[in-house]
Amino acid sequence: MSNYTFTFRKDNIVVDFITSDKEVVERQFRIWVDAASEYALTHPAKPKKQVVQAPVEEKPEVKKPVAEVTKEAPKAEAVEVKPEKSEEKVEEVSPETAEVFDKASSLLKTINSIQGENEDVKVEEKPVVDFDAVLEKTIENPTFEPARVKDQVFLNLINSKNTLDKFHYLMITAYYLSEFEKLERFSLKQINAKLMHNMSELIDHSMLQEAINQGFIELVPDLTGASEVGEYRLTHAGEDFFANKI
Repeated sequence: MSNYTFTFRKDNIVVDFITSDKEVVERQFRIWVDAASEYALTHPAKPKKQVVQAPVEEKPEVKKPVAEVTKEAPKAEAVEVKPEKSEEKVEEVSPETAEVFDKASSLLKTINSIQGENEDVKVEEKPVVDFDAVLEKTIENPTFEPARVKDQVFLNLINSKNTLDKFHYLMITAYYLSEFEKLERFSLKQINAKLMHNMSELIDHSMLQEAINQGFIELVPDLTGASEVGEYRLTHAGEDFFANKI
């Protein structure tokens, strides 16, 4: 990454502006160019005065008689010409120019301070929500109820049956996941998620094992070894139990 450094000098004051942001440099150049253009329009340069030298008058040559040629000619007076001293004019800084420099210096200090603050700011990382941990906490605390819209179709299915206990909830939920949500297999967590969301009820492993022992639900073998949880499916006996026993 390139760093851009600008140094401003005014008398004994030196201000350094260092940045790696190209947009800040372009924007600052634009500000300086606009300020210089505006100053040039409002303060036109004064024309330099031309020094006009007075013309030297030439004296007419006086012709002397021939008889006086033998006399000693008068000596010509040496005229000492003093060279004009060129006065070096020190350009004074106008108040407007000084004000521009002061504003630029203040702006650079502000930019450097802002960049320093941005470097010190640490971005807080949001915690990652672990769904499994939340579900385990829900199992431990059955009174927990997420603020979500309930599945009205699932509730209507439960209300249409003569539900007596949690075993009936298990079989109704297994049937709902298989026939309504078209899942070829489901896990105990999916059953508990559906029940907890709509009924604030939970099924434990012992009740699931009872359904397996009666042949209503069977364990799907994991042939690939990629599944992290046990997966199950409803049997024909389970479908018959849902249709005729509940």
